[in-house]
Amino acid sequence: MIDYLKNGLFNIRSDQMDADAIHESIVSGVKLKGAPLIILFCAIIVASVGLNTNSTAVIIGAMLISPLMNPIIAMGYSLATYDGLLLRNAALNFLIQIIIALIGASIYFALTPIREATSELIARTGPSFFDMLIAFFGGTAGIIGITRKEKTNVIPGVAIATALMPPMCTVGYGIANGNPDYILPAAYLFLINAFFIMLATFAFCKLLQLKQAEVVKERFNMMLKRGIITGMILITIPAAVSAVYVSIDSILENNLTSKVESFVNAEVNSSTATAMRATIDLDRKNLRLDLIGEVYTPEQIETMKENMADHGLEGYTLEVVQDIRTSLFNYFENVNKAGILEGEIVIV
Repeated sequence: MIDYLKNGLFNIRSDQMDADAIHESIVSGVKLKGAPLIILFCAIIVASVGLNTNSTAVIIGAMLISPLMNPIIAMGYSLATYDGLLLRNAALNFLIQIIIALIGASIYFALTPIREATSELIARTGPSFFDMLIAFFGGTAGIIGITRKEKTNVIPGVAIATALMPPMCTVGYGIANGNPDYILPAAYLFLINAFFIMLATFAFCKLLQLKQAEVVKERFNMMLKRGIITGMILITIPAAVSAVYVSIDSILENNLTSKVESFVNAEVNSSTATAMRATIDLDRKNLRLDLIGEVYTPEQIETMKENMADHGLEGYTLEVVQDIRTSLFNYFENVNKAGILEGEIVIV
């Protein structure tokens, strides 16, 4: 059974290209002149437009046509095979691509009339531990796809999943607007993606035992291992801390949302009045309710305030806005028969 799993079901060498073909395939992807340069610049502008207009489909298209992943794969491969010349060329081309990406994105965002940050841009400013997992396993799938005789849709899928282009364009947005709150987190996200794609490539090429340089100094081998371990530590710690922070923050927000939902449905909503929206101000510890329907008396509102502690909202003040009168009340009443919905609770 074990032999079947090892040599049959999970045999990664059965459809593998020979070492020379793999080498040629990876080296050819590093060449950065003519068409690849033009494609890169087009991808940069397309991604910037997608981020600027909040269009997910356009962003995905930019990731598909971008050649940004090729030198990263080449760097991981060159480290695994101790190919110093390829490592130098891949690193140089990668640096040139980064510079072109930053220039293109910065120019676009400096000229665009849409200055507001969209949700797609903001989404690239919160790197976490999960981005490392995506980049590593995406990079693993990528190098597996590259080393197969029969090409599949793995590479386009990896390009979308690892999302190298959007964070780089987000850095360009931060540069154009002079906003480090976008520059630093997006640059860190890009670094996470690039490093762990390279690390996955390195690990898998080692596993395949691809052709290596004939003479490899033990000192160089030790320096390489130390460099990889140091890089993993330096990149992983901030991402892990961010993941913990995001998880705790998400749990607290969900808990607060549940408390507000319980309070509004039990103490505020009735057959004649409905909360259209609940807005929570965390800094002021204030809960604002926008109501439609029958107007509550001051005494009724005071009772609501007294009952807030019963729903875990002690310390919060209550602000009731009920001058929103409309003939559409019956419509809202029917929509909200199940009580206030999570989408109608906003935390600011």
